[in-house]
Amino acid sequence: MKANFFQGKFIVFEGLDGSGQTTQAHLLTKWFMEKRNQFAYYTKEPTDGPVGALLKLVLSKRLFCAASNGNAAPRRLDETSMALFFAADRADHLHNEVIPKLKEGVHVIADRYYLSSLAYQSVDTADYQWIKEINRNIIRPDLTIFLDVPPGICVKRMKTQRWHVELYEDLDNLERVRKNFLLAIEKSKTEGEQIEIIDGHQPPKDVHKAVVQAVKNFLRLVIAAEKNQHQKTDQQPTQQQLALLMETEPLSEPEIAAIQLG
Repeated sequence: MKANFFQGKFIVFEGLDGSGQTTQAHLLTKWFMEKRNQFAYYTKEPTDGPVGALLKLVLSKRLFCAASNGNAAPRRLDETSMALFFAADRADHLHNEVIPKLKEGVHVIADRYYLSSLAYQSVDTADYQWIKEINRNIIRPDLTIFLDVPPGICVKRMKTQRWHVELYEDLDNLERVRKNFLLAIEKSKTEGEQIEIIDGHQPPKDVHKAVVQAVKNFLRLVIAAEKNQHQKTDQQPTQQQLALLMETEPLSEPEIAAIQLG
């Protein structure tokens, strides 16, 4: 993977379906924007692009492949095909959305990224190392936050929040996906990735506080590294903006209550 050398920071949220990563990604975006008026941009995978739209139909079980090998029933895409579609959607996402924002100095907050492919598509048939290989040219996140929630709790949350169950969202699958996530995180950390695991089985306000603290810890490292590298003076305004975030409190309960997306 390639390092992010752009001015904007790239922060990714990961977690099981129902872990609350979408809510927390929106809250962090709001924290950047409203607390210090710094430009931040929320985005997600699958995207709303052409490949992402197809993936959403597959995930919601509204699109199947034609029957084959004499079978009467339609079939769903295998995990190898799904991994390729996700990689294509991700490449389109980076080229047309993420990188342009980072170049502008906008902090990009992504709801899911390549760790989701490693966790979900390697559940059945797709090979872990092969998935990493087809994603080798993507940008490495500056910080990844994994919200760890017991699969049983995730299933209960989804039953109260949704009218249908998507692909991968049964308890057995989520148990295996969580194991894959933890394995992928362990391996990625040994390769130098900055990943924080946060207990997502807390009230949203407490999860948000933990997220903000993790971001502050990350920014502290960024500021120290830039000082040690004797950055040019034209980088000083950026350092000052990041330093301001170190003094910024998390969102209040009323602000958090306005965003509860799951």
